[in-house]
Amino acid sequence: MGIPVSLLATNMDIHMIGHSNIAPPDMPTDDLQVRTGLEVSKELGGRVLLRFCSLTDLSAFRSGTRRQIFTTPTPYPPDQVISSLELPGVVVERPYALVLDPKRLERVAGPRFVWWGLGIEYILLGGFEPKAILSKWEVVL
Repeated sequence: MGIPVSLLATNMDIHMIGHSNIAPPDMPTDDLQVRTGLEVSKELGGRVLLRFCSLTDLSAFRSGTRRQIFTTPTPYPPDQVISSLELPGVVVERPYALVLDPKRLERVAGPRFVWWGLGIEYILLGGFEPKAILSKWEVVL
């Protein structure tokens, strides 16, 4: 049995972003570095941010949102999403992902290691506009 895919993917992102550039999990959101989406896009080498969702979330997010949203640059297989990102409501599956273009985001906090999880998170402080969604349709994991 080898290394879990989620751990491999997260370690690749840690290497790309730089461990010292990722805040510890206990750092409050208000204390995280806040940057523009363009700055985050450069940090991620042009990669995207993902918001893993339930079917209900997808319906709510298709037109964007103004509330704070947690995202990650790391793709996870469906059976590892909840544990890697320590998502609430463990009985609610997240079999979909919204693919978001960081360049079209305004205020992004992070990155920060996920508390009790394995992942890295970026927080969209003001949510996102529909134009930030790159995928015309939801991505099924």
